[in-house]
Amino acid sequence: MKTEAISFIGPRKVEIREVEVSDPQPQQVQVLCKATGICAADTSRFTETDKQAFPFAPGREGVGQVIRVGSDVKDIQPGQYVTCNRWQKIQNMDASLAHKIPGEPEDPALWLVDPVARAIACVQFAHVQPGDRVAVIGAGFMGLLVTQLVGRYPVYELTVADSKPKNLSLAAEFGATETVNTAAKDGEARLEVLKKEPFDLVIAVTCPQPLLDLGRQLCRRGGRYVIGIADTAACAGQFDRAVRTMWRSLVDLKPLVTHRHKFADVQTAMEAAAQGGDNYIRGALTF
Repeated sequence: MKTEAISFIGPRKVEIREVEVSDPQPQQVQVLCKATGICAADTSRFTETDKQAFPFAPGREGVGQVIRVGSDVKDIQPGQYVTCNRWQKIQNMDASLAHKIPGEPEDPALWLVDPVARAIACVQFAHVQPGDRVAVIGAGFMGLLVTQLVGRYPVYELTVADSKPKNLSLAAEFGATETVNTAAKDGEARLEVLKKEPFDLVIAVTCPQPLLDLGRQLCRRGGRYVIGIADTAACAGQFDRAVRTMWRSLVDLKPLVTHRHKFADVQTAMEAAAQGGDNYIRGALTF
């Protein structure tokens, strides 16, 4: 069977290629991808901020519908929706990596399970405690997922710092008790005050070095300072939790997926992701 797949073929160059898809192996499922997110790692490889050998097959945030199952697969049936990986319209994958979604998503582009699993792993590692004073440094896509999760804990205080007013407004909607604009003069003054009232827990999410230094200064002696988001191995056990969390609408991706592009418009999608901007939080490809 022929299908189409996206490949990064050079710096800021993508190509849609026709590839062959075999029958699924006994322990595989065959998935028709419906949507996928454009993560920071994809963007870094596109721009060569993170250098990778080309060609490179991107993707880890997909969702799709099972169309065939291997002979040994018993707990997944054709028609079910599952997580998938590559930016490829039809793909075979190990059934153990296809995490089931309980129903048909109304909007597949909002079912980016991988980043939610990573955010859950981050918050779990942080050991959030009732009554904690918590600061989240960085309110990009991942920082806002972490903010939504921490905002549901009985913390005493949740302060979110970032330079984008739109993102800070969303943080307030998601449970932040205070937001601080790191690019504004009054924000800088507020941070100086907060350094004298350091937090029990600081989570720095995808931040440049100056903000990482700020996070250290905002964490009290004996407090907990978590840097970055969990890697694939650390979040592997969190996918089922992420699915349940999303199905119960305990996290909301609708205001976070700000840009959508058709599969055929992937070059435009990647240029938008690389450019970013005040109104860009996360892009998605629809198939």
